[in-house]
Amino acid sequence: MIRIARGAAPIGLEKSAPRYQAAAAKVFNRHRGMSDALQEILSKGYNSRATKQALYLAQHEKCAWCERQMDFSSSPVEHYRPKDGAWRHLPGQKPRIDKGHYWWLAWSWSNLLFSCSRCNDRGHKANYFPLRRKTRKARAPKAPVSRSRPDSISDVSKERPLLLDPAGAEDPLDHIEWYPTNTSFNRRDWLWTPLGLTDEGRATIEILQLSELAGRAQGHVRSLLPIIEEVEQHLAAGRIPEAHKRWNQLIADSFTPEAQWSAFAWHALRHLVPPSYRAQHQLADPRRPGAP
Repeated sequence: MIRIARGAAPIGLEKSAPRYQAAAAKVFNRHRGMSDALQEILSKGYNSRATKQALYLAQHEKCAWCERQMDFSSSPVEHYRPKDGAWRHLPGQKPRIDKGHYWWLAWSWSNLLFSCSRCNDRGHKANYFPLRRKTRKARAPKAPVSRSRPDSISDVSKERPLLLDPAGAEDPLDHIEWYPTNTSFNRRDWLWTPLGLTDEGRATIEILQLSELAGRAQGHVRSLLPIIEEVEQHLAAGRIPEAHKRWNQLIADSFTPEAQWSAFAWHALRHLVPPSYRAQHQLADPRRPGAP
């Protein structure tokens, strides 16, 4: 996972969101809470082609969570804060669900992400949204709520989520690291696993089941190794310019905005080509992938 920048909200969403929010508030007030009628409204409006296209391009055609390149038509628009009830527990724990959260943010641009179907399904992100202990949870709204500014129904700014926000202030690279578990084997056969460096990193790994992607990570390493070995051979033979040229091409290709698995590659190169080796041979360090 890398940090992403959404950019400006699509004009169509800016125009339609207030209408949907007002309609949702009206239905919420009529039924004095959540209802099937409100659920129906919550299924509309945020997933327009224009909104989806804006997210797809802002995320360089990759899933916000796993960084796999995705097909536009078959992948959904996802909500960071769930629109129809927040699961406050982690997978395997006793369910704790706040049923009134966060329907009022269903059309908020700052709450939308482009996701692959795998990361968005009930076995992964689903409606999980645990918070740190003793955090100030946004209050569940009670009818009547404002129809003029429904997006301000409840303040979420004091919440401290455990699930990382790819478009948030924190860089996911500082929370999740990929590392090899069996380095006594040939590098080609190293097994890679995600390590949570913080509570947020550990919770995000658990919710998204990132360890399921270990096989794909290993395959990506195997695609990098021939080039790394070529660089090492150039260096051993004293062909320094050739080594630098090949290395620079490797990191340029691995960390373009469109490159899959760039967060994993960034961490993996620290183990495959350690910083001390790079410094010894004056190999450039790859830049941190993702938005600044």
